[in-house]
Amino acid sequence: MIEGKILLFGFNRSAIEIGARLKEQGFAFTYIDNDASLLPKAKKLGFDLVIADYSDDETLLSFGIGEDVTFVFTLFEEDVHNVFLTLSIRALDPHVDIVATTHTKDAIHKLQIAGASTILDPYQICGKRIYKLITQPEIMQVIDATIFGEADINMEQITITEHSALNGTLLSECYPTQNYNMLLIGLHDKELQKEFIFITEGHNHKLDQGDILVVIGKSAEIERFKMDFSL
Repeated sequence: MIEGKILLFGFNRSAIEIGARLKEQGFAFTYIDNDASLLPKAKKLGFDLVIADYSDDETLLSFGIGEDVTFVFTLFEEDVHNVFLTLSIRALDPHVDIVATTHTKDAIHKLQIAGASTILDPYQICGKRIYKLITQPEIMQVIDATIFGEADINMEQITITEHSALNGTLLSECYPTQNYNMLLIGLHDKELQKEFIFITEGHNHKLDQGDILVVIGKSAEIERFKMDFSL
């Protein structure tokens, strides 16, 4: 079980879906927003929503930032709020994992500078899968239990090894849909640190040792793919 608190900033459709799945799996979390008009909706759905001024550092500290908060999701629909909140939280805690959503490409660089651990664009990949595109194993444990818990469908990260047949090949050459019953979503490039490259963006990236592929499919097919390519 994950230790530490999980905070979800912003109470909207994406946040509600995440919260519902976290609740089903028994994870403790706190919703936080600054819009009191959302309280009736939260109550109707069975969630506790804390109304607070998240722009105030003392308020953030009162939630446990810098102490016992492990993960923070910034889920506001306005990028400016996600950038500001990410910047504020990172200044208070250099180690907490911050998963920030963005709705425009212009905000991606700003969130990187602000200190987001992982940046997710809901327009690039559908809702239930987007939150699994995270490299930290602790977050993967949380999300794994909330999304594909009852089905033999998994999203997995696969690291390119030195002796793998994929080392030095182009991304287009390892796309597995023809020979494996699974889907390649994209990859984390080790040279670009935490930037995620989606397969839909059309980059014909050269794979190197340490790059991480993100795939979705049945467990047996993923394992077969890993064995065939010495991963």
